[in-house]
Amino acid sequence: MIKGNLHTHTYYCDGKNAPEEIVKKAIENGFSYIGFSGHSPMGFGTDYAMDYGREEKYFEEVTALKKTYAGKIKILCGIEKDFFSPIDTKRYDYKIASVHYVCCDGKYYDVDLSPDDLGKVIKKYFGGDPYSYAEEYYRLVSKLEGDVIGHFDLLTKFDKNNTVFSIKEERYKKAALSALEVLLEKNNILEVNTGAMARGYKDMPYPDIWLLEEIKKHGGRIVLTSDCHDAKNLDYGFEMAEKMLYKMGFKDIYNIDFISK
Repeated sequence: MIKGNLHTHTYYCDGKNAPEEIVKKAIENGFSYIGFSGHSPMGFGTDYAMDYGREEKYFEEVTALKKTYAGKIKILCGIEKDFFSPIDTKRYDYKIASVHYVCCDGKYYDVDLSPDDLGKVIKKYFGGDPYSYAEEYYRLVSKLEGDVIGHFDLLTKFDKNNTVFSIKEERYKKAALSALEVLLEKNNILEVNTGAMARGYKDMPYPDIWLLEEIKKHGGRIVLTSDCHDAKNLDYGFEMAEKMLYKMGFKDIYNIDFISK
């Protein structure tokens, strides 16, 4: 079973726990490594991401914990960088690249805040057409650059039954597959993310099964993460997801070995 997690949030952004609490829980779980991935500052007001002051404290604390727990567990200080975030990420051990917003008329609107907010943005800026929204979302996803691509189809967070974005709709499939093709050509690693499962929004991880089948068919690389916002969920759904992935024919689930630093 996978014994580590690279997508972990603390109370410096929208997580529940202090970094050291998470380290202790990771050790209790028998993890060999734990990677922190605080939400990067956005340059505009947002409740979930770090501001610049908290980012600095986050970096300093996680860096100090590396020394404190040396020999007990491998700790990495990463960042989850949104497409629209302006920060330089060079000092971090790794970067998860994600899209959390679409930009309309110069304003930024959350992809995953609530079903009502999603519906309002689709109605106001996309003429009520969810597939026009999906095309814009996946256009942004196709431009991501990072060590790991985060929750590829995050826009489906509140759409467990595919009632908003039907996977049978050719426009949706074309938008998603076009973005996936670009990312696979760049040999990106895509995360299989159980975070929405832990919070009761989905029954299965991101990306959807049909997308995982495409990743597998094209020899894409994957890493299993929990997108943890509460230490009790550090390895939520890992056993189920790992069994599913191997049953699908994935031979390798990457861990920290792909990180060069």
